[in-house]
Amino acid sequence: MERKAEIFDKFQYLYETTGFSDHQVHCVIRFEGGIQAELLQRAAQLLLKAVPILSGVYRAREGKSCWEDAASPDIKGLFTVTDKQDEFQRFSVSKTEEATGPQIRFCLLQSKNSALSIVINHMVCDAAGFKQCVYLFSEIYSRLQKNPNYVPDFVIDGDRGFKGVFFKLSFFDRVKLFFRGSKDNNQKSAWEFPMSKAGDPSPFIVSHEISPEVFGNIRACCRLNDVTVNDILLAGYFRALTEILNLRGRQFAVPIMIDMRRYLNDKSFLALTNLSSTTIVKITVDEDESFGATLGKVSAVMREKKAGNMGLNTFLKLDAGFEIPFLNVYGILRKSLRNPKISMTNIGVLDSSKLLFENSEVKNAAMFASIKYRPHFQMSATSFNDKITLGVGLYGTPEDRANIENFFDFMDSELEKVREVSVI
Repeated sequence: MERKAEIFDKFQYLYETTGFSDHQVHCVIRFEGGIQAELLQRAAQLLLKAVPILSGVYRAREGKSCWEDAASPDIKGLFTVTDKQDEFQRFSVSKTEEATGPQIRFCLLQSKNSALSIVINHMVCDAAGFKQCVYLFSEIYSRLQKNPNYVPDFVIDGDRGFKGVFFKLSFFDRVKLFFRGSKDNNQKSAWEFPMSKAGDPSPFIVSHEISPEVFGNIRACCRLNDVTVNDILLAGYFRALTEILNLRGRQFAVPIMIDMRRYLNDKSFLALTNLSSTTIVKITVDEDESFGATLGKVSAVMREKKAGNMGLNTFLKLDAGFEIPFLNVYGILRKSLRNPKISMTNIGVLDSSKLLFENSEVKNAAMFASIKYRPHFQMSATSFNDKITLGVGLYGTPEDRANIENFFDFMDSELEKVREVSVI
C-alpha cells in the first residue's frame, strides 16, 4: 500500500538535504526504579501494527514521493537494551532511516533507575504527533501488564493532510488571512548564535532542567499577569540572546513553532502527521529594560497573533500553490527554502496523566527538537509535572557545547528575575 507523502513530510526531508537539521525528534523518559524490557519491546512491536506508517519506508520520487508498506518490516533495530550510559547517549542522538524503516526506534537503559530513549523520524510527525504516539505506546504497555495477550483492535491511519485546519474558514476569511500574514514566514537574519567554524562536528543534545522553585515563580507570574509559560520562556530567550549577541536596543526576530491542531474540529489521534507552522516574533530589548517590560512586549505580540489566527497564512499559501496546475511548488520550495538561524519551539506539556506505565513510576520526561547543523540554533522546551526541561541539539564541537551551556546560564539568570515581576 502507498500513502501520499504530505508537503510537511517533504519539508522535513529538505531540512536534512539543505543542511538545517537531522529531521528527528527525540524523547527521554526517566523512571523511578526499573521497568520490564520484554513488555516494552512487545509494546513497541504492537505500536507499529497500530500505526502502520511507522513501519513503512519513504520513496523520494520527483513529483510523487510516497510512503510504502515494507514487504517484510525490519524490526531488528526497533528496540535495543543496554546497561551502558555512553551507548544510551549515542542512541539518543542517532537517526532513523526513512528508506528502510522503521520510522521510530527505542533504547532502554537498564539500571537502578531505568531510562527509555525514543527517536522518531520528523517526516512522519511533529512533536505534538510524537506525544500522541508516546501516550499510545505507554497505554499499550500498561494493557500488556494486565493482559499479556492484548492486541490493539484499531488502526491509526487517517488523512495526514493539512486542509482540515482551515476547513471552517469562508472564502473571504481565507483571502484576508492569505494577505494579512504575508510577512509571517521565515526570513533571513544577520544574527547567528556563536559557534565554531572548524573542527569535526558530532551530534549532541544539551538538556537543562529549570528548578521547581523557578517553575513555581513562572506559574505565579502567569496567574498574576494573564500570560503564558511560553510568553515567559520566550521573553527569557530574547533577553539571553540579546546579552550574548550584544543586541540591546536592536530589534530582532525569533520564529516559533505552532501546533496547528488547535484549529481542528476533532483533535483525537486519527493520523500520525506533521501539522506545525511558524510565526515570527519581533521585539527590541532596550538598555536597562526590566524582565517585566520585555514580558509585556512578548505578551502583546502573542495576543495580537493569536487574535489573527496565527500560522494559517503558511498553510493557505501552500494549499493555493498546489492547486495551480503545472506549478512545481516542491521544486520552488527546494530552491527558495530559508532556514532560520535562531528559533524556538515550545513542545509543551507532557501529560503525566497520559504518560503512564503500569507498575512503573515516571520521574521525568522530556522531548527535544531535531538536532541542527551549524550555524542553526534552536531551543526546545517541555514540561512534566513540576519540571521544565530546555534543550538544544547541535552537530558541533566541545567548544559549541560549552557555548550552549553558557547560554543556559544566561537563561537561568533571566528566569530568576520572574520572581521580581509584579504586574506588567
